[in-house]
Amino acid sequence: MKKNKLLISILLIIIIKALFLLTKHIQEDAFITWRVAQNILDYGVYGFNGDERISSSTTHLYVFISVLFKLIFSENFIYPLLIFNSIIYTWGTKILSDILTSNDNVKILFIFFANFLPPAIKISILGMEFGLIFFLYVLFLKYAVLLRRNWAFLLLPILISWTRLDAAMFLLINFFYDLFRYRKPNYFFILSGILSVITILGFNYFYFHEIINNTIIAKRLAYANEADNFMSKFIGMLNNTNYYSMLKIPLNILKINIFLIITIFLSIFSFYKISKNLNREQKYILSIIYTYAWVRMVVFGFANSWFDWYYWIPQIFMFIPIILYFIQDLNKTKIITYIVIFFIPLVAYQTVHSIATGHGEWYYNRKVGLYLDSIEPDKSKTVFLEPAGYIPYFSKLKAIDYVGLVDKRVLEEFKIKGNNVAESVIKKYQPDYILEDNKPMFKGDISIEESSKYKLIKEFHILQNAKSDNFILDKIYKLKPSGRDYYLYKRIN
Repeated sequence: MKKNKLLISILLIIIIKALFLLTKHIQEDAFITWRVAQNILDYGVYGFNGDERISSSTTHLYVFISVLFKLIFSENFIYPLLIFNSIIYTWGTKILSDILTSNDNVKILFIFFANFLPPAIKISILGMEFGLIFFLYVLFLKYAVLLRRNWAFLLLPILISWTRLDAAMFLLINFFYDLFRYRKPNYFFILSGILSVITILGFNYFYFHEIINNTIIAKRLAYANEADNFMSKFIGMLNNTNYYSMLKIPLNILKINIFLIITIFLSIFSFYKISKNLNREQKYILSIIYTYAWVRMVVFGFANSWFDWYYWIPQIFMFIPIILYFIQDLNKTKIITYIVIFFIPLVAYQTVHSIATGHGEWYYNRKVGLYLDSIEPDKSKTVFLEPAGYIPYFSKLKAIDYVGLVDKRVLEEFKIKGNNVAESVIKKYQPDYILEDNKPMFKGDISIEESSKYKLIKEFHILQNAKSDNFILDKIYKLKPSGRDYYLYKRIN
């Protein structure tokens, strides 16, 4: 009965969370991964544009899983894959609950609350690889760190590294914890680290002729800010809501975000309080994930890595002590307090965010891609745009993106020209279409000689999309009109 109760609860949590799929909130970058997967099926090449090899996705393992889902479900693969992501994340929270508590009622509450944090909802429904990486992290904590299985020390770090290269930080922290605790190196862990480096960097080198993923190099070149000094980076890290808080709201007090203060204080307090009631192994596991959360957020925050998804798993790990503090003794007052103060506001926030963002991206960016697909039957034509997610995926055209994530030629221009590469890319590679968010093109910074070769053929305005006959939806869309105006230019032959 206990097992059935827990299993039924998990199934219900997955079903309730699946309601967020109705928001159509899918991350732009997921479509880059899926375009790479489609390219493998169409051309037999790990790339983005035809037979050109390029590591335009940050996650190799998830690309191959996407290929498998595309083979099984064809064009209808997206929702089966999103459900898979949701299931493995939920199962990961179940495994973590098994480690941190033995009480089934506490487990159910833990799994429930851990699945309805904003980053947990994003991990489950946005189509990116973080449900997979969370699941692999927790498997490693259980079978390698806790149960000391040699196969887990050997296999799981390789899978983790192939999912995301930056997950090496998690493995490194675990290695030092293991070395400090047992006073001797784990040779299976060391061998796995060596194999991880050899296999993934070897694959990059021999297949793509590069060592580090193209996406990492492109972002470093495109988003570099030489003016940043130590203090500006530190203040930026403290001010950015994404790093330490559940909410992404621009609300600052004395230049420090109030949600950041609350989250950090409550997290440290909860970690201290619940550690007194955990056994030795539970304290050890909680210390590992808590250390990882802090190190990851400080290192990436200070490096000015501002993409939301870098912080989803650390945010969850940092919030776990807070959840445990409110539920570990099954005190009804504390549980109700958590529901009122955290659960309801956070779920409400994410619901509004997902409805608005999903509408803006699925019913706006996707519509732009479908329009291009409808007017251009020749899929060898190119479009110069940013970002390279929804629109290239649904237009099926070849893409040149402003950052160089999917076209290495843009990276070469960054190395030569610095940040202003638009004109040189247009002049050299003559894209058939340019999708810009300015009129005139690139704010008039493109020479008349080059800009005169293009004519404006279509305008897309986000405020026209942010409307609904439903009063509530209309308010939500206008509260957060996700997207921007686009102007589509076509090259004059």
